[in-house]
Amino acid sequence: MKKTIFSVVAMVALLVSSCSDMLDVDSGREVETPGMNQASDSLYFVAGILQAVQQAVDAYVLQNEMRGDLADVTPYTELDIRQLANFSATTSNKYDSAYVYYRVINNCNYYLAHRDTTILDGTYNVVRNEYAAVLAFRAWAYLQLVRNYGKVKFFTRPLESLTDIETDNSEELGIHEIVARLADDGEQALRRFSGCERPYGTWAGYDGMWLGQCCIPVDVMLGELYLEAGRYAEAADYYFKYLLQNRVVAVNLLSSVDMNKAYNMNLPSDYSPTMVQGSNEWFQHNFEQFSTEATGAGTITIIPFAADKFRGVTTVLPSLFGYDYYYSGSEGSDSRYLDELQIVPSSVYNQLADSSVYYYTSAFPGQENVKGTVALGDQRAYTRFMTRDGEDVANDTTKYLRLYQYAVVWLFRSTTVWLHLAEAFNRMGHPDAAFAILKDGITTSLLSDTTYITDATKELWVSRYPFCTGEGATIFSGSTADERNYGIHRHGCGDQTGTEGTFSMYQMSTEVARKVAEIDKMFNLNSATSDPDDSLKVLINAVEDLLCDEYAMEFAFEGTRYSDLMRLARHKNESSPASYGANFGGRWLTRKLAHKTDKNFEDESNWYLPMK
Repeated sequence: MKKTIFSVVAMVALLVSSCSDMLDVDSGREVETPGMNQASDSLYFVAGILQAVQQAVDAYVLQNEMRGDLADVTPYTELDIRQLANFSATTSNKYDSAYVYYRVINNCNYYLAHRDTTILDGTYNVVRNEYAAVLAFRAWAYLQLVRNYGKVKFFTRPLESLTDIETDNSEELGIHEIVARLADDGEQALRRFSGCERPYGTWAGYDGMWLGQCCIPVDVMLGELYLEAGRYAEAADYYFKYLLQNRVVAVNLLSSVDMNKAYNMNLPSDYSPTMVQGSNEWFQHNFEQFSTEATGAGTITIIPFAADKFRGVTTVLPSLFGYDYYYSGSEGSDSRYLDELQIVPSSVYNQLADSSVYYYTSAFPGQENVKGTVALGDQRAYTRFMTRDGEDVANDTTKYLRLYQYAVVWLFRSTTVWLHLAEAFNRMGHPDAAFAILKDGITTSLLSDTTYITDATKELWVSRYPFCTGEGATIFSGSTADERNYGIHRHGCGDQTGTEGTFSMYQMSTEVARKVAEIDKMFNLNSATSDPDDSLKVLINAVEDLLCDEYAMEFAFEGTRYSDLMRLARHKNESSPASYGANFGGRWLTRKLAHKTDKNFEDESNWYLPMK
């Protein structure tokens, strides 16, 4: 731990060195310590925090994706990444680094200790939003630490000298204690800043991008903390507040359809893939735009990188997926693509995508209520990648992930909030509410649904979480078809309204029954029970597994997978049907990762990286 903290004691130098790639500012500007008693002084310190986050996110993505079930190695994969993937990483692994997160934390602690928070413009506090953003960055870093290491040293004062380091005896805390300290306790409790807007407004500091998009909204961060700690209703409170305050709807998005696959199949006569040929709304909405508006934009928080190492922090992620973002030769754009990919989709990812059912509405005129299915699979897996013909072997193809060809890491998207809200609703005892977010999107029309929405959930949507009344009804139900909520599953599996409505073949009863049968077979269980409480737990567990599959398709390779698996396993351990036995979450996680490692995850110590 001394080595970890010692790397950040040069606090002023670290904080004042700006992210030149993100903020076109003079990194040589001299300030007096603490130098944060004017309205604009702190921008340079926040730049240092953002730079520390930049330096952490390569490890963040690789720790999550390589230890998850969706990514696999190749013969070209470097040893450190291979060790992450097979759970043999030691403290010498360059991606096993608590330091990168503690650097963010110590930067934040320094700012929070020294920032003058009394600066007013009339009656308006000009510091509050920025201060809240720094609290959110610190919470994000602590969340990554506790996910990776189980229990970690917790401190809120800046360690600025060798003496500070040598005498530090901060207590080690787990997820529940850390969430309480960050979110609930004291003057810096994150929940005291709920509702704060992100700072800097429309000030553009990175190729015209809104600098606020590099910050994490407080209410999103509170939702993440409470969800991780199993405080589901509180998580839902803050997710809902964010969605309402920012008018964020789950918009109608579709992925491109693999036309080669479609036309090589025996397609139903009433299905016409040309209806969505070239459709790419899902990817473009989420990954190809940097909007200055919160409304309607898929991006919530991104971390961009410099165009080259002379202008700031760079990333290794594009090259690992076969794209040389920093190529500077003159041979043309094709030279950016590498033959020696180090990370590729796993067989689990491909099988999950291929086995998904694609839903559609009949192409015949006047038959909009006639629905069908076709075995196209989840088209998000197709849309995430571009395929280029191999030069050496006839008909050989290599799939290149499009995600990191922008040298940007997406920390949060609007879909993150919607699906994590579904997870919270499910664990609150409302699995139908969770499935509604997958299938139809929450709108006032579901208040009259008689197929799967319970009266208790309808009451939930007009009382504690008023999606369907007052301002919520105006925002989430909309006045036109383009201005309301839609289901998330349609992003990859729905043609037009193929996943939506009473006539859809994508129904909760069918999907839950299929998932329960799959779980029973996998773990040699019998989920049939006459106990109503246990029956509800069976239902909750099945819907949770449906959400896990949705996470795989929606968030693959973005840097969240292993954290998702651990969180779901922890919650299964805390509450599962009696017939599933003790430590079901550990057995579930072991099964999820059996194709990568023989480790037994019933022993929770195997979940974590060794602490440097």
